[in-house]
Amino acid sequence: PIKIPQGVKVASIVYFRVSGPGDYSMDGPSGLARHRLQLDSWAPTADAATALANLVKDRIDGYSGVMGSGGAAVNVQGVFQTDLREDYDDDVELHRCGRDFMFAYEEI
Repeated sequence: PIKIPQGVKVASIVYFRVSGPGDYSMDGPSGLARHRLQLDSWAPTADAATALANLVKDRIDGYSGVMGSGGAAVNVQGVFQTDLREDYDDDVELHRCGRDFMFAYEEI
C-alpha cells in the first residue's frame, strides 16, 4: 500500500484509499459503504504499466460478491472504474498508469 520501496524498478502496483463517503437515504444510513481506491501500476515502460493496469481492471472492474474472509469479509455490491491517468516520474524513472475504482459494499 501507498508507496513502492526505494530503488525498486520492476512492475509494481501501489494502492490507497482516496475517499470513503457513507451512503444515505432520507431515512438515514443505507448500510452500504463506498470507498474510492486508487490503484497505480508502475513499470519501466509505458506499455508495461498499461498492461499491468489492464490486468487489474480485468480482474476487479464490475466485480460483485464476497471479498475477504472472517471478520474482514465484505459483501461487494459492485466495483467500477471511475478515473484513469498516465504519467512518467523522472525521480524514480518509471511510468505510471493510475486508475480509480469505486467499491460499493456491505460489511458482513
